[in-house]
Amino acid sequence: MERIPASERTRENLKALMRGRSEIADGRSELVRLAARLIIEEALEGEARDALGRDYYARGAAPGAGYRNGYRTGRVKRAKGVIEYSAPQIADRSEPFCSRLREIAGDRTEALGGAGGGDVCARIVDPRH
Repeated sequence: MERIPASERTRENLKALMRGRSEIADGRSELVRLAARLIIEEALEGEARDALGRDYYARGAAPGAGYRNGYRTGRVKRAKGVIEYSAPQIADRSEPFCSRLREIAGDRTEALGGAGGGDVCARIVDPRH
């Protein structure tokens, strides 16, 4: 599988929907869901880039700077249902990384069994937990 940022996959799905190549029956709801997902994923990837000091798959990390460690599924509950998105995981940093966006959104993640902001920070930083 090609390694591309989650937001790029979402962007491709959004483009397919706008070209009429999606198999989703309710195009308008899917359009809004994908657009919101893209915004969230791009913001989270920006936070990860800023925290690490380098772009996606860029090399040259200083010791203690951390590294990307895949993605974790996040969920935002809204009136029209749940929006799932991919949140980058960051591991092996000298200072814990806490996503401000996920704290603001009141994120609940399936993988963490519904743990909130504080637990999300600790578990994303240390993959052994």
